[in-house]
Amino acid sequence: MFSTTKPPVRSRTRVSKTFKRRKVDVGQLIIGMFIAELDCPWSESPFLLQGFTIATNTDLEMLYDCCEFVFIEVSEEEWVEYEPHVQPKKVKRTRFTEKQNIASEISDANRTYQAAKSHIKILLSSVQLGQALSTAETKDLVSECVNKVMQNPNAILWLTRLKNSDDYTAEHSINVSLLAIALGRSLGMDQWELENLGICALLHDVGKMNVADNILNKPGSLSPQEFSEMAKHTLYAKKLLMERSDIYPGAVDVAYSHHERLDGRGYPRGIDGSKISMFTRIVTIVDAYDAMTSDRCYRKGISSLDALRIINKHKGTQFDADAAQKFIAMIGLYPPGFLLEMKNGEVGIILSHDKGYQLRPKVIMVLDKNKQPQPEAIINLSQYPNDIDGNEYEPKAVFKSGAFGINVRDYINKGLKIKGMEYSMLSDE
Repeated sequence: MFSTTKPPVRSRTRVSKTFKRRKVDVGQLIIGMFIAELDCPWSESPFLLQGFTIATNTDLEMLYDCCEFVFIEVSEEEWVEYEPHVQPKKVKRTRFTEKQNIASEISDANRTYQAAKSHIKILLSSVQLGQALSTAETKDLVSECVNKVMQNPNAILWLTRLKNSDDYTAEHSINVSLLAIALGRSLGMDQWELENLGICALLHDVGKMNVADNILNKPGSLSPQEFSEMAKHTLYAKKLLMERSDIYPGAVDVAYSHHERLDGRGYPRGIDGSKISMFTRIVTIVDAYDAMTSDRCYRKGISSLDALRIINKHKGTQFDADAAQKFIAMIGLYPPGFLLEMKNGEVGIILSHDKGYQLRPKVIMVLDKNKQPQPEAIINLSQYPNDIDGNEYEPKAVFKSGAFGINVRDYINKGLKIKGMEYSMLSDE
């Protein structure tokens, strides 16, 4: 007869976790392990990235061919087990470190980004040529953008950093849409709300296509008359979008009102916060941020940190205070796509950060301490790695693309080939 006695209730609490490297024979490797070091120089191996996750059997076969042993990353954890009427006991556990392939995530997100860029270019061109606004694909495209942001906001937001001033209006529209979706996600919006918000953000500047190019791209300050004409892009957008019965109606309000301010000092109507929708408040913040951090023909973009300082300074008057605070926290001090200089002098490109480790991002190192190119290697600062001299990496300062001679777009274009990246970070245009 089976016993009906219930087993004792047990509980566990993790009290420590440390990351270490462990030497492993290649015959013991399995898919999912993170290879931190080989028994031969990286330059002599078939792997183009120093540090990678074993993703396929092909990876295993390549390791068998070139190595006898490797070093993998493991985490050593100490737990305390509690059981009724029994003295608590410590248990040690070793796990190999599984890491998502950042490169694969970014390249997957890039396919969505490039599709959005092609779509918005066609849409804006049709407006500029006086043709009817074609929006049949917009909803599906924005839905895909929402899915990508929900899956990995770091990967998709990374792409908003790769800017080309020649494609400013199209890229700005996409970036504002992605940033708005990400901010809406941080504010706890449901998927259907995010899709509507994304449509509003994507189309917020469509009226600029009816503004003369010599005003839109003037390399200097606008005269009062020119500014008055520029401000009419909100009116042009309202008219264009109201002609469409298949567009989410809120897009009309956002396009018409995204330059209004809570204190009533905006345009075109000078309305106050009581008449400004939440979607408009979100788009106003991300629109200003992307515009401030972008290079234009008439000025250089400012740093992300400076843009966040401006948003923080004007929250409650120009920007919604709660949404602005969420946005500042979301972007953080170390936004993906910017350059990070370490205290030892090395420089890398910020990739992402783990939840709870906003001050310890993942970085792909590209320059050594003498500011000379070095083999690309991804480090995760949340794991407190050491540099070649045995000192712990510590962030020093954040810079825009272009600092230290590194243009993120050009750098990738020149041949940054991360294992697992099947698609270029750039379009084929």
